[in-house]
Amino acid sequence: MSAPFARPLPQGQDAALEGGADPAELAARIAAPRREIEQAFLAMGGGLVSAARLLEAVSGAHRAMATEFEGEDFLSAVREIDALRGEVATIITAVSAGDADFSQLGETIRALAHPLDETEKAIRLLELVAVNARIVAAALGTTQTDMVAFTDEMIQMSRGAKTTLCTITEVQNRVSSTVAASVQLQDDFGRDHASTMAEIATRLDGHLRIVEAQRVQAAEHANRSAGLATTIGTRIGDAVVATQVGDGTRQRLEHVEAILAQIDAQDTGTATAAMLWHLGAAQLASTNEDFMEEIATLLSAVELLREDAGQVLRDGTDRAGRSIADSSAALAALAADLQSLGPLLQKEAENRARARQLSESAADAMGQMLAQIDLVERIERDVRLLGLNMAIRCSALGDRASGLRVIAAELGGLARDTSAAATRVRRILSGAQTAIETARRRAAQFEGRDLTEAPLAAAQRLEAVLGRLSANTGVLAETCPRAATLLDETARLSRAISAGGRDWAGLADVVAAAGPPEAPRAEAVAVEILATIRTRYTMRKERQIHDRITGLPPETPEDAAPPPVADSDDIDAFLF
Repeated sequence: MSAPFARPLPQGQDAALEGGADPAELAARIAAPRREIEQAFLAMGGGLVSAARLLEAVSGAHRAMATEFEGEDFLSAVREIDALRGEVATIITAVSAGDADFSQLGETIRALAHPLDETEKAIRLLELVAVNARIVAAALGTTQTDMVAFTDEMIQMSRGAKTTLCTITEVQNRVSSTVAASVQLQDDFGRDHASTMAEIATRLDGHLRIVEAQRVQAAEHANRSAGLATTIGTRIGDAVVATQVGDGTRQRLEHVEAILAQIDAQDTGTATAAMLWHLGAAQLASTNEDFMEEIATLLSAVELLREDAGQVLRDGTDRAGRSIADSSAALAALAADLQSLGPLLQKEAENRARARQLSESAADAMGQMLAQIDLVERIERDVRLLGLNMAIRCSALGDRASGLRVIAAELGGLARDTSAAATRVRRILSGAQTAIETARRRAAQFEGRDLTEAPLAAAQRLEAVLGRLSANTGVLAETCPRAATLLDETARLSRAISAGGRDWAGLADVVAAAGPPEAPRAEAVAVEILATIRTRYTMRKERQIHDRITGLPPETPEDAAPPPVADSDDIDAFLF
C-alpha cells in the first residue's frame, strides 16, 4: 500500500493552487489515500479477528490435550493397566508357587516307592507262607480239611493283594507321569514366558510414571495457556478498539471532502467559500494530529499483542510439543507392550487350563490309590484274623501243629509289616492330596477372570487418546504459524500507516493557503450551508472545530448523540 497522503503535488500545482485552487483536485487527493487507509484498517481488523480465532484454537488445543489425560479413555486404560500389573504379578507368583507345588508333589510321589516296595515284599512273603502252610497242612492228614481251607484262603488273599498292589503301582506310575508333565509345563512357561511377562510389567510401571508426569505437565501447560489467552484476549480487544481510529479518520476525511465539494459548488469569491476553505483546513489539520496520536496507540497495542502471543505460539507450543512427544512415545510404548502382553496371557491361560486338567487327573489317581490301599488294609486285617484262627486251631492239635504255629506267627508279622507299609502309603498320599488341593485352589483364583482381552482393550483406548493428541499437535503445528503471520502482517500495516500520515500537515497547509488569509465574519456567510455541514459530523471534536471556526452558535446541544452512520463497510460493521 502506498503511504497515505504522501503523494507529491504535480509539477507547478502549488502555484496553481495559490492563484486559484481546484477543490475537486484537492478532494481527489484526499479520497484516494482515504480509500487505501480504509482498506488497510479493514484488513487489520479482519487480521486481528482471524488471529484471535486462531489463538483461541491454540489455547483450545492445549486444553484439549490436558483434557485427554483426564478423559474416560485414558483413565480407564490406566485403571486397566494398573489392574493388569497386579494380575501379572499374581500370575508370576502363582507360577512360582505352582512350580513349588508340583515339585513337592513329585517328591511325594517318589516317596511312595519305598513303602510300596515294603508292601510288595510282604505280599510275596504271604504267598510263600501260604504255600508252606499248605505243605505243612497236607502232612497233618486228610482229616484236617479246615486247615486246607485256611491255606487255600491264604493263597487267595495273597493273590488278591498282589493284584491290588499292581493296580496301586500302575496308578502311581500314571500319577508320576502326570506330575512330571505338570512340572515340565510349569518349567517351560517359566523359562519361555514368565520372565518376559515380568519385564513387561516392569516396563508398564515405568511408562505409567512417565505418562503421569506428562499428565501433570499438560495440565500446567493448559493453565499457563489459559492465563496467557486471557492476557492476549485483552490485548486483542485493545488492538481492535484502536483500529477504530481508521473508521473515525475515514469519516472525518469524508467530511473534509464534502466541505471541498461544497466549495466547488460555490462562487469562489463569496464569503461562504472563504469560510469553507478555513473550515476544511482546520478539520484536516485536526484529523492529522489525532490520527498520529491514535495510530501510535494502535502500533503499541499490536506490538504488545505480538509479544504476548509469541509466548504462546513459540515457548508454550514448543514445550507442549516436547511434552506431547514424550507422552506420545510413552503411550505408544504402553500400547506396544500391552499388545505383546495379550498373547502371553493367552498362553498362560492355556497353560493354567492344562495344569488344572493334570491336577484333576492326579487327584483322581490319588483317590484310586487310596481306594486300593483300603483293600490292602482289609487284606491285612483278614490275614491277621486268619493267623489268629490258625493259632487257635493249632492249640487243639497239640505238638503236631508246631509247624503251623510258626506259620501263624509269620502271618502275624506279615500283617504288621503290611499294616505299617499301608499306613505310610496312606500318609504320603494324604500329603500328596493336600499338595494337589493347594494347586487346585491356586488355579481356582483365576476362574472367571479372562485377562486375554484386557490388554487389547487398554491398548485400543490408548491409541484413541494418542490419535486425538496427535490431531491437536497437528492443530498447533498448522495454526501457530498462521497466527504469527497474521499478527506480523497487522504490525506491518500499522507501521506503514503510521509512516504514511506524516505529510498530512503539509496537505492541510495547502488547503489553508488556498483560501483567504482571514476567515470572513459569520454574518456574511450562508448559515444554512454551514448548518448542513455540521449535521454530518459524527464526532464531538468536529463540531467543536466547526463552531470555533464559523463562530456560529450550535443548533443542537453539545452532548447530543451524533447521527447514526449509514456506511455498512466500516470497521465496526466488519468486526461486530
